[in-house]
Amino acid sequence: MTVLAEVPVYLVADPCQGRCHLFTQPKDGEYVSELTVSFGADIDLTATPVGLTLTTDDFPRG
Repeated sequence: MTVLAEVPVYLVADPCQGRCHLFTQPKDGEYVSELTVSFGADIDLTATPVGLTLTTDDFPRG
């Protein structure tokens, strides 16, 4: 029996590219929604269980 965690919000901040990759709406082991934004843009997570807007202005770049 395989059990999937189905993490509702998965965010990867990539300092080398200066981008965030957001994955939401897990279904059957995959994410239905994917979004990529550059550092400096706000990420609206208000419609997710996180319930906030994340500012990325101060994210470090590598």
